[in-house]
Amino acid sequence: MYVLLAFDTEDVYFPPEYRIDDIPGWLARTLSEVGITGTFFVMGEKAEELLRRGRRDVLEQMRPHAIASHQQGNRYPLLPQVVAGKGWDDGMAAVRQYEDWVSERLVAAFGRPPVGFSRHNCYFAPQHVAVAGERGLPYMYLPLQIPGSSQPLWYANALTFPSAGPSTYDGFDRIYSRDDQFARHFAGLEAFVRQRLEAGDEWICVFGCHPVQVMAREWLEHHALASGRARSPQELGWHYRVKPRHEEERAKANFRRLCVFLKEHPDLEVVGLDEAARLFGHQPGQIGRDQLVAYAQDLVREERICLHQTFSPAELLCALAESLAAAGPGGDLPEEVPRRAALGPPSRPRQAPELETITRAELGAACQRLVEHVRARGELAANVALARGELGLGQLALLCGRAYLAEARYDRYERLAVPAAPRYPQVAYTLDAFVREAIGDHWAMPLDFSCEALAEQARLQTWTVKPAWLSPPPGPVCGRPYAGRVRWGAAP
Repeated sequence: MYVLLAFDTEDVYFPPEYRIDDIPGWLARTLSEVGITGTFFVMGEKAEELLRRGRRDVLEQMRPHAIASHQQGNRYPLLPQVVAGKGWDDGMAAVRQYEDWVSERLVAAFGRPPVGFSRHNCYFAPQHVAVAGERGLPYMYLPLQIPGSSQPLWYANALTFPSAGPSTYDGFDRIYSRDDQFARHFAGLEAFVRQRLEAGDEWICVFGCHPVQVMAREWLEHHALASGRARSPQELGWHYRVKPRHEEERAKANFRRLCVFLKEHPDLEVVGLDEAARLFGHQPGQIGRDQLVAYAQDLVREERICLHQTFSPAELLCALAESLAAAGPGGDLPEEVPRRAALGPPSRPRQAPELETITRAELGAACQRLVEHVRARGELAANVALARGELGLGQLALLCGRAYLAEARYDRYERLAVPAAPRYPQVAYTLDAFVREAIGDHWAMPLDFSCEALAEQARLQTWTVKPAWLSPPPGPVCGRPYAGRVRWGAAP
């Protein structure tokens, strides 16, 4: 089982004499001495501050490990504000600029760009994940998991490692210097590892710590950021105490014990975020007919946008549409079609039917238009226009499921009734709840902050959700062969 050992490296508040800057250095040095790779999620302003303070010793100690972006820092605008009120394309452009600033700081500090992006605090935006995917980078701490799953996820075309779900063990932040508390929590880690191994999981995340929390008494950012206003410790007039220096030696000893356990466990292998992305980044290039029949059966039976164990709803809809568009008058469906990694739609799909029925020819034209849109823009169209009205994306998915099964059986039809259909997979509402509660009501956000556009874009990108695997399974196939017919005497 692969282990991501993570450290969120954030603080810029404590003065140098408090030696908070030392901590990521000795954490990294211990990892190197034991022989395992950690992943340091570093704020752009933290990298900048370490350089400004001349802490090249700390940067050199961290350099052998995976270095990823932990956003710009505790500075306004926070990431949700960067995309607030924007459409998809404008939000993408803003996030690219936001992360370019971080990358410049990490390159200056560590000599190389980040190996991934991550969520800091609750500051999530779907465009942030999508920009990671656009750059071929993984994303850490996605606040979503498929119910019942423990796999990494694809979301917005980025490989993500969720913080939701059963795969993360944390809680070490303040207890490395407390032998009794550490011993109890370490025993919990041993039990957690046994449990996840018995479940057959492929990965876990062990959250090593926020380095500042190893010695600091409390979070200063709760006071430095408040309702949209940023204040420095000088403006506050105080900062938290830190623990007595002798406690740091106990912390170092207990942290080494954790590292040795992870290194020597026969069933664990600690990898950096970049290596984890390589391991879990494999995706099939084609989607086969049997897989599409099975998914079409799910759509017809459930009458909703279903998830799949190998492909996203967006990829499967594109494959159904491309197959139907290619079938032609004879109804011969292709044996397989390319997997098209489309993003979700940029705007809200129609839900209620505008058309009462649709002909076979009209559905074929709608499928062709969707495929052309995906090829041109790399995203699903929210609605597909026909001469008599529009089809919402969910409606098109359910119609494609029914039509694909009919074509696979060589059942002739002239018209299909247009159903009412959901706009997104059901899992969208889990992400919506996170955005509204964790971001919309967060203490750092301005009082007039609105998360409506952010929540909508997060829901729309759940069309891209699917598990990630070391070796992607073929997925369920149809229970009946639905074999295509050929003329008698034709070559097999």
